[in-house]
Amino acid sequence: MKLNKHLDDEDAEQFEKIKAALEIPPSKRDEKANLEIMNLTKNLKIFENISCSIEHQNISKALILEAYKPNQVIIKQGEKGESLYYILHGLVSMQLSIQIDTGIKDKSQVVSVKKNLGELSDGEFFGEVSLIYNIPRTATATALTDTTLIRIDKHPFNRYLKHLFEGQLEDLIEFMELCPIFRGMSKDLLIHLGIRAKVKKFATGQIILKAESKCDNIYIIRRGTVKVTKEIKFIKNEQKVKKRQLRKTKSQILSFEEYKNRKELEKQKMKEILSFGPTTKDLQENNYINKEITLEVLKIGDIFPSYYACNELFLDIQFESDNPCELIEIDISNIKEIIPETYEFIKKYARPYPDEPFLRRFHYINESWLKFKKDVKFKIMADALNKKSIKKNILRQKIYDNKDLNDVKLPMIFNFNNQRMKFK
Repeated sequence: MKLNKHLDDEDAEQFEKIKAALEIPPSKRDEKANLEIMNLTKNLKIFENISCSIEHQNISKALILEAYKPNQVIIKQGEKGESLYYILHGLVSMQLSIQIDTGIKDKSQVVSVKKNLGELSDGEFFGEVSLIYNIPRTATATALTDTTLIRIDKHPFNRYLKHLFEGQLEDLIEFMELCPIFRGMSKDLLIHLGIRAKVKKFATGQIILKAESKCDNIYIIRRGTVKVTKEIKFIKNEQKVKKRQLRKTKSQILSFEEYKNRKELEKQKMKEILSFGPTTKDLQENNYINKEITLEVLKIGDIFPSYYACNELFLDIQFESDNPCELIEIDISNIKEIIPETYEFIKKYARPYPDEPFLRRFHYINESWLKFKKDVKFKIMADALNKKSIKKNILRQKIYDNKDLNDVKLPMIFNFNNQRMKFK
């Protein structure tokens, strides 16, 4: 469980001011008190779109302060929703009760299981879904620490905030309708899925998912790009391994044909050895180096890490934002519960990334290709400087600029299209 966020001196002072202003009941506040509340709450995330407007001034009159002790239930799943809650300070756990069919043919074949949806802290809010769609509470919220909330009741919410929240949810559902895995799905199902989804934002270079962590969610890229990387051990001193291997080869009795093709055999064998990476001996001798290689860059509409989430596996890769990006996070159990056919489809067609020997071979071939292009470019520049071999220089320039050459597909390059799904 994460601990309650500690307030610094400036935030603590602001918190105390807002708390003192809201402790006065709405019926006893005068115009001056309401203006003070508006000024104190203008930087709160929930009011960012109406800050210091007439709507903000009017809704400030209806804000109510509430305090909860640890383990105290704030809202309960299934009950009628009458308010939205903004966390001024504290930590709140969100839980969902799911009905699961055990497959036993008796009265107890359906059991209720509680699923933890996550924790909300300062600056986050909950309870808006019931007010927007006029439906019972979709989850249970429980205070984990001493928690102070701002309550906004149904009437002021509908009048001043509902259109903003509706717009955000509608945008999310419209985007989901464009995704291949949700295309053709009814809007009711998308709403049920959308209200359980979270929109997360990441700055450039921020780690989204670490290697060796377990992921129960899938992410859809709404804006920006995400880089997929993997740390792989490579042999550091290849010459040491080559000498070690040559000693073994020299001790063998070779036929005339084997002796004739010895260099080629050694070359092929070295490629195989390098692709399998450092041995136990190399690890003991510290004859290895860790390199982070980029597997691919995911774009808008791509879904990840579907294979790992569906099969409940630990990640052996890392995902980080390549530039500022916005992701839709959906718990895989919600997809399984609401749209089981889609869950089965994702599980069936999602594929893992290739293993380490394959990636090492791909890395070495890619490096060879880049070296070849670099050498060609260097020779072009050298010929141009020396004013020699003009015909040869033109031919090399054509080779370097040739689109067919730039776009050539090497035998070891693999296709990641099965790992995620794109827009058509």
